Amino acid sequence: MSARFRRRDAQETFLQAFKFFALSSLSVIAFDALASVASVALGFPYSYTAFGSAALYIVLAFFAARMFGFWAAIALGVVMGITDVTIGWAVSWAIGPGRYDVGTLTPSDWIFTALFAAVLGAIYGLIGGSVGTFARRRRPAGEPQP
Repeated sequence: MSARFRRRDAQETFLQAFKFFALSSLSVIAFDALASVASVALGFPYSYTAFGSAALYIVLAFFAARMFGFWAAIALGVVMGITDVTIGWAVSWAIGPGRYDVGTLTPSDWIFTALFAAVLGAIYGLIGGSVGTFARRRRPAGEPQP
């Protein structure tokens, strides 16, 4: 295979990964919006939606590992965590839950929260990526190994 074809394949893979990461980030924002509306409308604590958020991270990391490899799943978890703590939090704040009183959220608190969300996203990416990588390598009985 020539270098030109390998470069084109790498560019196509990068574009596919970029689209997947962007759609995954949008799904986090949409989930935050829906969870915020449900929390306000039904009166349950917004923190209960953390389980759904974790499931979303893990499932998308699983597919990222299947399509792009293990490290992409971890990177996706970090990107989703950062998206969640920035745009997702802003959307949630605008709807109602996640709102802090003026002056109570200091820059150091926000930085700690952002780092925590990125690390937690990486952990979720590790979980989904591990399962996705393992499932990617398994072959049905009778199918030849590459």
